[in-house]
Amino acid sequence: MPVKDCQTEKLILDTAMKIFFAEGRMHATTQEIADAAGVNRTLINYYFGSKKELFNKLVKRVKKDFPGDSDRIFMSDLPFREKTARFVENFLDRLLTYPYLESYLMLNSLRDLNIPRSSKIPQGIQNEATLRYLKEIEQEMKEGRIPEGNPAHFLINLFSLIIYPFLARPLQMRLLDMDEKDYQQILQDRKNIILKTVLPEDKYLSNENNQ
Repeated sequence: MPVKDCQTEKLILDTAMKIFFAEGRMHATTQEIADAAGVNRTLINYYFGSKKELFNKLVKRVKKDFPGDSDRIFMSDLPFREKTARFVENFLDRLLTYPYLESYLMLNSLRDLNIPRSSKIPQGIQNEATLRYLKEIEQEMKEGRIPEGNPAHFLINLFSLIIYPFLARPLQMRLLDMDEKDYQQILQDRKNIILKTVLPEDKYLSNENNQ
């Protein structure tokens, strides 16, 4: 039996990532994945056992790696506005690269949350990074740079502004009578639109001038 090669395993995982979450081909066969990766189909069974196990390993990797990017940004010492801009940019880049990933993760998170209220919150739903960012939102509100209110609303609005155009893509394209190229440009323009919506520039400019 040949020794398993980490590079081959990574190649298969990266190819499956593109097929499942960039192209949205959730029903792709192991043969299609093998052809796209340029390997023999038997190697998928050798490294992963089955398509199901390949998919499960891929999802585990995603759940481990992707939230870490947001956590590192939230835990950084960047000024609030720059931190929020970095978070939006990072999240949008991920969605633009893998447009089918977030809807899958969201559906699975909702399923995981279908537990008794008294049960422990699943890992990754609430963490130190998110709580720290919420405290910074509260401080920005106290200093008058963003409207006062429950900091949770700011965070919910931020996530909604980022995710909704991707989740509702087919509906929005039809309602707005846009083709793929036009809607892709809308998605590319989202960063500045989101920041102008949640972080009024006049508040930050006036604050800087008073310092």
